[in-house]
Amino acid sequence: MQLMSIEDLAVYLGDSKRTIYKYIASGDCPPYIRISAKNIKFDRADVDAWLESKKVVPDSTKEYSPQGSLPWTPRAKAVMKAAEQAAHQYKLAAVGTGEMLLGIAEVKDCLGATILGNLGVDRMKVRDLYEQLVPRAGAAPKASGDKSNLADDAQAAIRCAGEQAKRWGHEYIGAEHLLVSILLAGEGLGHRILTELGVTLDRVCTETAKLIACQPAQTE
Repeated sequence: MQLMSIEDLAVYLGDSKRTIYKYIASGDCPPYIRISAKNIKFDRADVDAWLESKKVVPDSTKEYSPQGSLPWTPRAKAVMKAAEQAAHQYKLAAVGTGEMLLGIAEVKDCLGATILGNLGVDRMKVRDLYEQLVPRAGAAPKASGDKSNLADDAQAAIRCAGEQAKRWGHEYIGAEHLLVSILLAGEGLGHRILTELGVTLDRVCTETAKLIACQPAQTE
């Protein structure tokens, strides 16, 4: 047990002793040992656990979405999180449509993955072809320069996702919209992979309509 005094905790947290006493008075503080009224100790492990409970994970999809866009489903957010992880894994400067497609395939319970599966495309087929085609050592895709860290093709796809969702009469962006958007964007590694796997816009739209209610898709 590594004990910390109130002074130690104040330094550790970058707060004043007065603030630490306010934490204690409010009850929003790490567990502590009261040896006497003026001698209070904290276990470092308890402090770290308390700090961990305060951790806030930002919703990165807010950075992806234009102002006034539709809300994202939890699975669509999971897809983009997986896409970010893929970009990191392959040492890429930004998330492109290739990484978005990998994310769709990796989130097994999302509708996008279901649609791919129904079209005879599984996660391994996507990943194998991705690894054959993906640029190495961060050569591409390149970030578009805004804070979202999305490549141009991914930004175009996300705009298409919102537009397609509205065409289908949906009030949200789901993984199925991200999948069709890769084809609508008409560019990028994700589009190339889907094309080589025989996945077309018409096939995806038709399969989507079998699974969820959609207004007739108005694709150009």
